[in-house]
Amino acid sequence: MSDEKVYDHIVIGSGFGGSVSAMRLTEKGYDVLVLEMGKRWESKDFPKTNWNVRKFLWAPAFKAFGIQKINFLNRIMVLGGAGVGGGSLVYANTHMFPPDAFFNNPVWSGIRNWKETLAPFYETARFMLGSSKYEKEGPEDEVLKQIAIDMDKLDTYKPVDHVGVYLGDRKVEKDPYFNGLGPKRKGCIECANCMVGCRYNSKNTLDKNYLWFAEKWGAKVEPETKVTKVEYIDGLYHIHTESSTSWFSKKRGVFKSKGV
Repeated sequence: MSDEKVYDHIVIGSGFGGSVSAMRLTEKGYDVLVLEMGKRWESKDFPKTNWNVRKFLWAPAFKAFGIQKINFLNRIMVLGGAGVGGGSLVYANTHMFPPDAFFNNPVWSGIRNWKETLAPFYETARFMLGSSKYEKEGPEDEVLKQIAIDMDKLDTYKPVDHVGVYLGDRKVEKDPYFNGLGPKRKGCIECANCMVGCRYNSKNTLDKNYLWFAEKWGAKVEPETKVTKVEYIDGLYHIHTESSTSWFSKKRGVFKSKGV
């Protein structure tokens, strides 16, 4: 697929970095295209279990086009997300504010007061991602607490304090975050399938906040589109792409932009 249009900016990937960038750019009036390798998912389409490999794992060589991407490197295994919304589709949606030890790390603490500097941005992200106070403790929390006791480290234990999940009414669909400007949602049923894909429209994935508004304000999203090469020619970026889900017809194309 190709597009003769010259965009102001092309964003590669629709995960956290891509979705935030797309929304903030469209908010300022820029013409934005988002290229995403994975598929676009509706809540009802997520697998009920991760044993449904073709819907859970991203492994195109085996005709698996799910949301969980796994990269094996020499000494590390990297888990990531694939799909419109990127890693937000598959992450555990825990929003924990870093402890003081993080901000006071001698590597960077001398530059400025990072806790004070970054606090407003954490608040913005929590608002956009719908962070909610979560006060329940389940069996898994009890296990972690007991481990901390056994290791004489009880002072280090604490449950998750905020989660990116709508914890409201399970029966009524409404926009609980953006005064009716955002998508309608339903309350969490506590099924614990956050990392398999939320089938109940409760998890605050990026397609329900940052990316939702990016598209609402004019951004175009091209799913199932893999970037193969980026060239800078005569003042424009040429983004070469191909289909990420087709075996026989690669549907190669080129998109152009002033920024990438």
